Amino acid sequence: MLEGETQSLLLTEPSDYGGTCSLNESILESVDPITLSWKNLQVNVTKSNRQLLNNVSGIARPGELMALMGASGAGKTTLLNTLVQRNLNGLSVEGEVLVNGNEMGRRITAVSGYAQQEELFVGTLTVREYLSIQARLRVCGSEERRERRVSIVLRQLGLLKCQHTRIGVMGIKKGISGGEARRLTFACELLSNPPVLFCDEPTTGLDSYMAESVVNVLSRIAHSGRTVLCTIHQPASQLYALFDSVVFLAGGRTAFLGSPQQSIRFFESAGHPCPHDYNPADMIIHTLAVIPNEEVVCRERIDAICAHFTAGEAGKILETELKSIEVGEVPTGREAVPIITQMGALFHRAALDNWRNPSLYKAKLIQKIIMGLFIGLLYLNTPLSSIGISNINGALFYIVAELTYSTLFGIITFLPQDYPLVVREYHDGLYSVFSYFVSKSLSYVPLFTLDGLVMVLICYWMVGFSSSISQVLAAILICLLIEQSSSAFGVMLSTISPSYAVAVSLGGPLLTLLSLTGGLYANVGALPAYISWIQYLSWFRYGFEALAINQWSAVNGLNSTQWGDQARDEVLSSYSFSASNLWIDQILMFSFILLFYLIGFLGLAFRVKRSR
Repeated sequence: MLEGETQSLLLTEPSDYGGTCSLNESILESVDPITLSWKNLQVNVTKSNRQLLNNVSGIARPGELMALMGASGAGKTTLLNTLVQRNLNGLSVEGEVLVNGNEMGRRITAVSGYAQQEELFVGTLTVREYLSIQARLRVCGSEERRERRVSIVLRQLGLLKCQHTRIGVMGIKKGISGGEARRLTFACELLSNPPVLFCDEPTTGLDSYMAESVVNVLSRIAHSGRTVLCTIHQPASQLYALFDSVVFLAGGRTAFLGSPQQSIRFFESAGHPCPHDYNPADMIIHTLAVIPNEEVVCRERIDAICAHFTAGEAGKILETELKSIEVGEVPTGREAVPIITQMGALFHRAALDNWRNPSLYKAKLIQKIIMGLFIGLLYLNTPLSSIGISNINGALFYIVAELTYSTLFGIITFLPQDYPLVVREYHDGLYSVFSYFVSKSLSYVPLFTLDGLVMVLICYWMVGFSSSISQVLAAILICLLIEQSSSAFGVMLSTISPSYAVAVSLGGPLLTLLSLTGGLYANVGALPAYISWIQYLSWFRYGFEALAINQWSAVNGLNSTQWGDQARDEVLSSYSFSASNLWIDQILMFSFILLFYLIGFLGLAFRVKRSR
């Protein structure tokens, strides 16, 4: 098909999903054609040496939609992963994957898009919002260029009608339909305008109409000059005819490569004709399947078919084409956007998600309001007697505990929820781990500052804490450091732990140890040597000491004239605290924040980079 005809086809596609593109709107920029080929691929499981692919070769050309097909266990997903250099941990790979005759390895990411089967989005965002943020991560240039790219992709993939609908979370929050979600996956990849697009099971879970619409979208993408490969499981006959070429795998070997029409003739010549009015794809997949209790017969049949392909005309044509591929120029591919742009886009996404997550910000604020009133009423107008002093110290420690426990268990979901999306986008080359980590961490700071401030300000004057301007401001600063220490510790736990369950299991006991050595339950100066070292790792201890020093440096009311350094030191000495430690405590808590975030970042970077 000529380029002009291709553009005309794309520009005048019927408006099943929201209108046609006008000529003055243009389409995505043209791409340099890429021929993808693979030669003699051998893939084995490293530990067991089980063979997944055996001497598989093939070629996919620009302007073609190719389907990788086969029965379960045939090796189609392994082949796709090998081509895109993903999910190969624990596998040994031999052979060549060539882009215009050049071996690129993992650099193939720069010239390709990968629409994976699992749909991973930020469900609180609308379709347009999500694509706009994706464009900031994928497209270099002006904001106008990015928004134009978003508008074109929305129209071409039929997403205009749902562009202002929130994506939703399956089973939690209703959002866009399954077909729209699949097209949104393709839309994200097309923002980068890749010359090669890989798709893993694009029709899984869709009804026949939606499946056909998705394959039609892929066909239009391919016919615009791109190379499109997808794995697909038992398509209907009308879908099967939409593919330009198909690859059938069986037992990790190539059973056929050619057009759908050629496949029917090939299997007929191999002694397996397709019955009249029968779905050819179903017949071929059934022929290539290994049926339980008939393994020997099935494998003999598969071996015969694979040998017939290799020795036949189709196999010889493939071998000739692979030998005739000339080494050509490889397109530059997608450029990484500046790190500031990455961080801005990721912060925007995380902030919107936090704000629209009622279980996070609303629940946190309501909880802190209730706890502020509870503390204020429990210790309401506490008198400055010996019992009252003890009660005020108890209130101070309760504030430390409340700022710690609720913050840590609220933020410990920091990574597990996002981890699959982060892994995918990082290996797509959209951003660095540093950009994500800093942006996500900063997005939590406003929330986990405001809630603690609300609680402290509600209970402060109800209890009767010392209320000179300097003491109030100092108390706010100390509480901020306490909450941020807990926040950083929670982020660290979530990033270094292999799962959410492990992070929660570690969080409870660790906080118990830190709180027991925090100064209220046991005098820190009287702890046995084998346990006292824990206090130096506890922001409970530093936060409680700092709040106590600030509180008893001066007092309110009639007692203020009788209160002095001696009275302050007597109260502090009962906990083995020292008034000279005020600034040291704050500096140490700030240092803890930096240390926890550093460990968290290193843990996340290690896990993400090993996950390809």
